[in-house]
Amino acid sequence: MSLAYELTDDKENLFIRLPKGSIDQKALEKLLDYIELETIRRRSQLTEQNATSLAKDITNSSWQEVKGLFKN
Repeated sequence: MSLAYELTDDKENLFIRLPKGSIDQKALEKLLDYIELETIRRRSQLTEQNATSLAKDITNSSWQEVKGLFKN
């Protein structure tokens, strides 16, 4: 029985070997992006309250930059 993938590592890297055509490349990129974001999220010290505050600050700052485009 052949494996659909091969997983190996060294001291610094993890390697995943897949046969070409065994998975859609875009789907694989999305999966890897998700894994990367989850890794960042787990390491982050940002609380949900801080994230909400930061989002509001970004929204307000963005609005200040573009609101002049909507005035007549």
